[in-house]
Amino acid sequence: MRHTTDTREYRQRIESVVDTLRAKDLSAAHQEIIEVMMMDADAPEPHNLLGICYELMGDYQAARKHYRAAYALDPTYKPSCRNLERITCFTFSANISDMDFGTNELSQN
Repeated sequence: MRHTTDTREYRQRIESVVDTLRAKDLSAAHQEIIEVMMMDADAPEPHNLLGICYELMGDYQAARKHYRAAYALDPTYKPSCRNLERITCFTFSANISDMDFGTNELSQN
């Protein structure tokens, strides 16, 4: 059972990563994501965000790997499902506005 993902600090760190990704400061975002992963190794959110980070870097293979890792950790986590579906679609476009950062799921908890 995951407990860390329910803490305010964890949610704030995830939101910080999302802001950093949206600002396209990919090096800083990558470091922040690694730090969040250390808070809860079994959480799907950091893998989804790492997938987005790699996708923005143009490393689509690594992006798919992390979207799949997020899905494997929690098949009910919709953002990773949507991102994996989007990136594997034949008409795929790496438009940041189409990426699911999972911020809607954070507000529901």
